[in-house]
Amino acid sequence: MAVNRAASKSERLSAFDLDALREVFRKSVREHDVSAADWAEHAKLFLKRTTKREAGKEIVNRVV
Repeated sequence: MAVNRAASKSERLSAFDLDALREVFRKSVREHDVSAADWAEHAKLFLKRTTKREAGKEIVNRVV
C-alpha cells in the first residue's frame, strides 16, 4: 500500500495516498459494521495497523 512509502516522519502523505486510505477505510468500516459514532476510534486502530505506528489526530481527522 502507498502508506508504507510515507513511513518516515519526514515524509507526508499525498492527496492520492489519502484518497486511497479513505477508500480502504470505508471498506473496512463496511466489513466490520462500524457505526458512525465509532469511526474515530476505528480510524486510529486502522491507521495504526496500516502504518505500523500511532496515528496523530490530524491524520485521523483527514481520513474520517
